[in-house]
Amino acid sequence: MKKRIAALLLAGVMTVQLTGCGVLSPLVTFITNMKSSVGELQLEMEEEESDAKVNAEKKRYQDDFYEYINEDILDMVELGDTDAQWTWFGELMAVADQDMDEIIQELSQSEKVYPKGSSEQKIKDMYECISNMENRNATGLGPLQPHMDTIRNTTTIDEYVNALASLSGEFGFSSIVGGYYIDQDMADSSMNSVYLMHADTLIGKEYLENPQMQEYVDVYYTYMRDMLEEFGMSQEEAADTVSEIDILLRDICSSSLSMEEYYDPSVTYNVFTKEELQELYTNVDVEKMLKTLRIDSADSYIVLDVGQAKKINELLVDENLEVLKDFSSFVMLNDVAEYSTEEYARLADDLDRQMHGVTSRLSDEDIWMNLTQDMLSWDFGKIYVEKYFSEESKADVEAMIEKIKEAYKDIIRNQEWMSEATKEKAIRKLDTMQVKIGYPDEWPDSMEMMQVTPISEGGSLLSNMLVNMQVSIEDNLQDLNREVDRTAWSMTPQTVNAYYNPGNNEIVFPAAILQQPFYDPKGDEASNLGGIGYVIAHEISHAFDSNGALYDEYGNYNVWWTQEELQKYKELSQSIVDYYGNYEVAGMKVDGSLTLSENIADLGAMTCITSILSEDGEGLAKAFSQLAYIWASEETVAYQMYLLSNDTHAPNKVRVNAVLSSCDAFYDVYDIEESDGMYVAPEDRVGVWK
Repeated sequence: MKKRIAALLLAGVMTVQLTGCGVLSPLVTFITNMKSSVGELQLEMEEEESDAKVNAEKKRYQDDFYEYINEDILDMVELGDTDAQWTWFGELMAVADQDMDEIIQELSQSEKVYPKGSSEQKIKDMYECISNMENRNATGLGPLQPHMDTIRNTTTIDEYVNALASLSGEFGFSSIVGGYYIDQDMADSSMNSVYLMHADTLIGKEYLENPQMQEYVDVYYTYMRDMLEEFGMSQEEAADTVSEIDILLRDICSSSLSMEEYYDPSVTYNVFTKEELQELYTNVDVEKMLKTLRIDSADSYIVLDVGQAKKINELLVDENLEVLKDFSSFVMLNDVAEYSTEEYARLADDLDRQMHGVTSRLSDEDIWMNLTQDMLSWDFGKIYVEKYFSEESKADVEAMIEKIKEAYKDIIRNQEWMSEATKEKAIRKLDTMQVKIGYPDEWPDSMEMMQVTPISEGGSLLSNMLVNMQVSIEDNLQDLNREVDRTAWSMTPQTVNAYYNPGNNEIVFPAAILQQPFYDPKGDEASNLGGIGYVIAHEISHAFDSNGALYDEYGNYNVWWTQEELQKYKELSQSIVDYYGNYEVAGMKVDGSLTLSENIADLGAMTCITSILSEDGEGLAKAFSQLAYIWASEETVAYQMYLLSNDTHAPNKVRVNAVLSSCDAFYDVYDIEESDGMYVAPEDRVGVWK
């Protein structure tokens, strides 16, 4: 996809030189001129009646604005047999990957010896470990085998739990118990706390309990059988094992939280002392497990899924020991498959393709390049910033953020259902919101901690992968019982994305998203507001979505609303759930509950952008067009179904049409009528921040 999509799109536009991020510019200009031009759109509106033949062949913006704006670009995009999806996010990531790939190729072919610990040395030696399949096959499970043997040779539940704790404490592997991470305490964002993770449910509750997804469950179980056979089980033994694991998984999932519940701090913030943990896990020596995990010095622990924890405790009995051992063995195999032998890696890749409706695998070289970047993501991030980041763009976007925050303040002040005291708290949350753009001021310790041992010194991909996991554990343990470092980033600079972190009350925009079509340093304000401005407004709106609204300006889980306001908020939220539930993609209804927080953020972002542009009809038209354009996407049906079951965002087409259909300004600009497909009656238009 990296080179093919860019080349395909540009072939339909003009002949250009494919160089770096610039490959997108001609396409953006072409599409912008073709579809986003208000003059052209207004002209089509005026000529609609007199040019019925032309309009009959074109999508109508009145019926499907997303399809109208993106018709030409989506006609150019044809998913290759290695692609599950195309989006602008993915396209820009592919371009960034291509830039990084050139660095890998240059280093891998160089005869130069680079200083030990330098990014160049690590990248060169990591790529050799990844691409040397002979070495990977000879290594097998190598350094992991003793740990696997320990689990398989346990004879009691106590030995089994201790083996899992040892594996988690050293590398971070987690299957059914013993997994943890250290992060901001939800109720005291200045301090870190220990979160005890839920079990690895493999394909997941959303698939296992959805009748429409059983075809994919069967695919996954075929993969599990193949993996266990590769591990050494007979065909019959592997089939029996999968059947037993299926029963175990469904039992665990029946007591597990739904995906949307995992985002609700009122459900997941459950603080336990050691004594209370022992009462929860009566079949586990909790003190021993915590010591093995090296987290016994904590005063308390947060259990994310109490119902599941109770179920797991019930299952930790000797009669289940064999299936538990098989389950944990498979989880380990699954976790390391792409870093192991050619056959394990092939099986994992085949599964991924089948689950997402992809018919062909990437070339070996593309897979190796991607894996190299994944293993050394911060080293590549530092290189990316040095080569491609613009400080001028950062300053421009910072100014835009301030304008958007001021607009939100006015929106909040105009909410009749909020008390003055609550409005003041909401505005204070905006005033104290931290903004991070581009890259961290200090690169993470893990970047220096991660060292790569070359094959010539006895290293292998799997051994270096285990070192990577150890670095993550050691780095995380440094935060135990310490104050939170609010300067840390959770996303690398070369990532085309953005996020809001409620614990820090911060919005973060990595360097790579500050480019077309999201942001054009030479573009007009309205188009940029419809692109990066909308993304910014979306992330800020997360501070007041169904989850973010439960955190105060310091990032503490602290309900600061009155009971009357909470009730009104719930009513508005339910109307949004019901509204999005009317949309259907790939034969499945959009889950309005799963996507609620993102839908609130989308709707709030549109309210914000339209309030800034106000009565500027031309500017609003540009912003609406750019918004629809940045969400252009194509997916396989299988990947659409995966997203509908697992993604907290609504499908991209719905994100455009549902938002615009609930936006009064959209009707004013385009004269949408009751007979049009985009029409929604005024009383049915939704949003928390109207």
